[in-house]
Amino acid sequence: MAGEKMAAPKASEPKAAPRPETAEPQPAPEPKPASTTSDNALIGALCYLIGVIVPLFVLLTEKKENKTLSFHAWQSLIVDAVAVVVLGGFFFLTIVVSAVTMGVGSLLGCLSLPLVLVYIAVKVVLAYKAYQGEEYMLPTLGELSRKQAKK
Repeated sequence: MAGEKMAAPKASEPKAAPRPETAEPQPAPEPKPASTTSDNALIGALCYLIGVIVPLFVLLTEKKENKTLSFHAWQSLIVDAVAVVVLGGFFFLTIVVSAVTMGVGSLLGCLSLPLVLVYIAVKVVLAYKAYQGEEYMLPTLGELSRKQAKK
């Protein structure tokens, strides 16, 4: 009935023998699949095309495991830093010269467009080379990137 307790087994009743566990070999857990070469090539290209976000993500997640991606991330960050310094300096120079020459120096600002176009062209070429699986090293900046990637 609903409120009755079940009787405990008597000591004289035989208990069921524990089942012997068979020593069956357990399958090894599948290793985490490594990123494919095409994935690495795409991520390397994105390091150059998507500013600072992708390179920082790569450096935070793949720095030790994948030296190629680390190289592309470092080279992209260094190219961006150089561009900020050069273009920022040029912009500042344009403002100062414009202020001193009563606006005539603003013609100097027209020269900033070729600098920006060169920067974009370099980033696109580096992205293309990375997508092709190449580790194209820029002079001086590439060596610095390689040293940082090996750390």
